[in-house]
Amino acid sequence: MPGVLGRTYFKTTLTLPSLLEEDPHFTVPPSTKLVCTIGPVSNDVDTLTQMLRTGMSIARFDFSYGDQQLHQTSIDNLRKASKATRTLCATMMDTLGPEIVVTNRPSEPIKLEAGQTVLLTCDGSKQASSSTLPIAYPSLAGTGILPGRSVFVGQYLFTGSESTSAYLTVQQVDASDMSAVCVVQNSCVLEGVQLTVHIGNMKNTAPILSESDKQALLQFGKPNKIDFVALSFTRCAQDVKDARAHLDKIGMRETKIIAKIENMEGLVNYREIMEHCDVMLLSRGSMGNCVDPEKMFLAQKMLLRECNLAGKPVYVTRVVDTMTDAPRPTRAEATDVANLVLDGADGIVLGSETFRGKFAVACADTVLAICRQAELCFDSFAYYQSVMDFAGYHSINPDISKTEALATAAVRAATKLQAALIVVFTVTGRTARLIAKYRPQQPILTVVLPSKDADAYAPEDESGSSSAAAEAAAGAAAGAEDPEVVVPRLSTNGLKWHCTGDFVARQCLQYRGVLPVCADPSLGSPDGAILKAALHEANKRGLIRGGDRVVVSQCPRINERFPVMAEAGVVKILTISDNGVTPADPVVVHDDGMQRCTSRHVFGSQDAVHDCSDLV
Repeated sequence: MPGVLGRTYFKTTLTLPSLLEEDPHFTVPPSTKLVCTIGPVSNDVDTLTQMLRTGMSIARFDFSYGDQQLHQTSIDNLRKASKATRTLCATMMDTLGPEIVVTNRPSEPIKLEAGQTVLLTCDGSKQASSSTLPIAYPSLAGTGILPGRSVFVGQYLFTGSESTSAYLTVQQVDASDMSAVCVVQNSCVLEGVQLTVHIGNMKNTAPILSESDKQALLQFGKPNKIDFVALSFTRCAQDVKDARAHLDKIGMRETKIIAKIENMEGLVNYREIMEHCDVMLLSRGSMGNCVDPEKMFLAQKMLLRECNLAGKPVYVTRVVDTMTDAPRPTRAEATDVANLVLDGADGIVLGSETFRGKFAVACADTVLAICRQAELCFDSFAYYQSVMDFAGYHSINPDISKTEALATAAVRAATKLQAALIVVFTVTGRTARLIAKYRPQQPILTVVLPSKDADAYAPEDESGSSSAAAEAAAGAAAGAEDPEVVVPRLSTNGLKWHCTGDFVARQCLQYRGVLPVCADPSLGSPDGAILKAALHEANKRGLIRGGDRVVVSQCPRINERFPVMAEAGVVKILTISDNGVTPADPVVVHDDGMQRCTSRHVFGSQDAVHDCSDLV
């Protein structure tokens, strides 16, 4: 894709002396999302409460480590913390996948010396020692392992700075393809809860979901209504399809799939993977073992830019590794975090820093503080223009859908009018995703309404969600005790009503800049009492004040399947009064630039939309 690397969207009016000034108190939370890996040092209620108040958006439970009981305790404590803080938090379950680990380890650490040889073997009967490393893989045949290839062995969630990681070079592969002799490049002591093995440019033929993964999904993922499943070592689109089929089969239809790009196969096939997954995640720790250091930034910028242009959420790992043991990041790490924000990343994933680090809460706070400063320097209008130009939307006859037109109009209006907030009404979350795609500088308050569908969703007793999980989701929603902003509860009346508001709201946390809330449809129409309640919530959170302008985007939704919205798509501009209530009639902006007090599509279409494929 020509010119895919694009540019860095940086602008600032700051002067060097201003860097010495104390930062003002910010009422608007950072737009960049933060994923924290929950582990032994961070799974207690107190620590989780602090991390939620700091700004954690998604909690990650990595099944490469620990048993199911550990993760169940962690997620139960997360629910308690969410309820106590009245904070919405999504959950991510990270699978083991085709990951390779060292087996049959002794109780004591394994010491390796630079220059020695060690046998890497698939023979599971061998005992791990300083001369032999048995791995959990059936055979080296077909993997592409050759003399000269690199092999990395390190502890789970390695940072690269420990002395517990070994860099090996393949010297000879046995004729039986069951073992390979490797030369150790550095002296080290292999220790830690688990030793992972990464073979450079390996073709891994193991299934994307291991049997232990399938068991964990059924026993942990489904009952706990996990929002995202992260597929470790995603290699191709078929991996995503297979995982989707399995999730649907066991009743996890609403769970989104995150494709982790962390090996050469995934990098080569990332475009086809991007078309089928819901979120992309660049795992730089594992990827760094496959890509030359001097080329890593190219892979990163290329992946981020293509995800940005496609409107696909994209996350990056391994940012402040030194904060696993130190209270401050290095200057290079701090700059790395800022550059990720400027390059358009939706969010950042913390691994060892919050899993086993000594400063889990401080680390989350530091990363988000850096993100906030970078966002202040992010040229959102130049970014918007670049995405529009790439898509050809500035041409005379653009090939643009109604929903995309609504999104671009809302962002353009908010930018031109210097609005303080964008309010979005959505049922599936797609409207929020499309607006977030253009990275507006305004926070996107997303009001999630429930959907009615007699066939698309399974009944509640087949969904596998436990009552505890359902109660926790309700308690975690912002305003759970406020009649104006609640998780909707609907009853059946001849048709199967399935409330997906809590699921969609949590999943909207994946998008940069989006602040989701659930609304009770019994309040009335979206443009009436629900809008008023949303503005009241925004005022309470410090997002708006009297005199501010607010852009409201509502998707086209005249359809029996989605009866909650009573008008076609529209973008409205409101001015907030001193008491936080919108005065007079709203101004509706159409794509021709005219202002009218009406409610139609941005491009002036007078017809309602009945095609579900174009709804959001």
